Amino acid sequence: MSSTVLRRALACASLALVSTAVLSKESKPALSCETAKVERAVLRQAPKGARRVETHVLEVTTNKGRKRFVDKPPYDDGDMGGLHWRYCGYNAQAKAHLIEKTDESSYSGDLLFDETGRLVHAGHTVLFSPDEKEFLAIEQEDGVDGENWAVYKADGKVVWKGYAGTIAKVDGIDSVVSTFDHPQWNKQGELTARFVCASSKAHGLVTLARSQSGDLSWRGHGKCS
Repeated sequence: MSSTVLRRALACASLALVSTAVLSKESKPALSCETAKVERAVLRQAPKGARRVETHVLEVTTNKGRKRFVDKPPYDDGDMGGLHWRYCGYNAQAKAHLIEKTDESSYSGDLLFDETGRLVHAGHTVLFSPDEKEFLAIEQEDGVDGENWAVYKADGKVVWKGYAGTIAKVDGIDSVVSTFDHPQWNKQGELTARFVCASSKAHGLVTLARSQSGDLSWRGHGKCS
């Protein structure tokens, strides 16, 4: 991913993700690569150690041993392609490390659980539920206006995933009707978010809830004119 494309992706993610800065009291603090700007500062959060053994090799130590994250060329800023890893921090309650992952198609991340050494796909930002049995992962695809959200079980099983907002066809073209931000877990263990209409800037609260059939979908979305 070129530096220009990546900066655009980061800017888009930052605009849509006011969420990481404004969370409810029920929610635990987000673990985010958006706020972890300097890797050498957050490396100290790793309880058993994390370091750069080489310029393009990140090593994180867990209860199950060492895990290495190796970048793939090209390495130079401005070149297309490549795979790049960066340490973003540690959640002591969930006992999990967040490792940023950027490549030619996405800005995302993986969670490395300290006790088991298990690595699961996540996002550039992760928000754990109050009981830490689930987490919201947020990632950004290159060229996509908005974010993709996914809810996972702690073992990495996908519970729900989709676009962070609503889309409808206008003159046969998929158009963004609203975007979601301010994700947070409530006391009932449900994921909530604010919807913001693209046309009028009207907003409200939506909740990811189960239907009688057991399917998860967003409820409470108001009309966008």
